[in-house]
Order: sequence, then C-alpha cells, then structure tokens
Amino acid sequence: MADSAIYCADCGTECEQVTGREAGARDPDLIDAQVWACPLCLEAWAPCATDGACVGLPAGPETRNARTVLRERQVERLIGEALRQTPNGRAIAEERVASFLAHELRLPLAEAAVDRLDIEWCRRAWLALKGAAYADVVRHAQTFRPRKAA
Repeated sequence: MADSAIYCADCGTECEQVTGREAGARDPDLIDAQVWACPLCLEAWAPCATDGACVGLPAGPETRNARTVLRERQVERLIGEALRQTPNGRAIAEERVASFLAHELRLPLAEAAVDRLDIEWCRRAWLALKGAAYADVVRHAQTFRPRKAA
C-alpha cells in the first residue's frame, strides 16, 4: 500500500484503490486488477504497481490520451534520435530526456514524469519538447551534470 495519499490529476480529489472494472478500465488486463481511481471523475484511474503504489496519477481519458500522445510523438522521438546514434542507449536517453523535460518545465524530476502530468502540464511539455533535438538534451545533460563529491 502506498504511504501517502494519491490525488486525481484532473480534479485534485483523493483517490482510492478499486478494481479496474469499478473504475471503468476497458483493458482486459486491468479489469480484475487493482487501480487507483477518482471517486468523482468518471473513468479517472491509474494502474497499481505490484507493491500497491500508484503508477503516475489517476486521470480521465482526455488526460491519459494527452500523456500517450506526448510520450509517443515527443519523448519517443527524442529517444529515437539517441538510439540512432547509440542503439543500446535507451536507459541513458530516457534519463536524459526526463531530466531535460523537468528542467524545461521547472518541476522536480519526480513531478515531471509524463504519467504524473495533468492536461495543462502535458500542453506545456509538448511546447517544451516540440522544437528540441536530442543534441539539446545532451547539452543539457553536460551542463547540469551532478558533480561528484571530492
């Protein structure tokens, strides 16, 4: 079970754990699984991790769709650029793109995760990544690299 309360990305209401069927999930893998769902927003939910923690923040269909489009068309575009140069570099590319996005949005890294964004933050993230190239991400990583303690 998660230690802190989970809130709906769409309305800010505290969410509860229910089955996917109760939350309105249509994915066959989620119908009988536990999800975090908003008691006010219809079909606003997010999957549970194996430890009961929420994966991202619960959100309705419009916000979940915005997150998917952002991930597929912007985040994966940048990661794809990286993979053309370094085919085995997905993990570092994902980390760098996430850090770049957090910096551009001026949010802490954990809060800038795509699965935690509401629809307005998805729009801001889209604009932040729209004109970016992976070279910009690399420059950011080199500029804001954590310093090792002496």
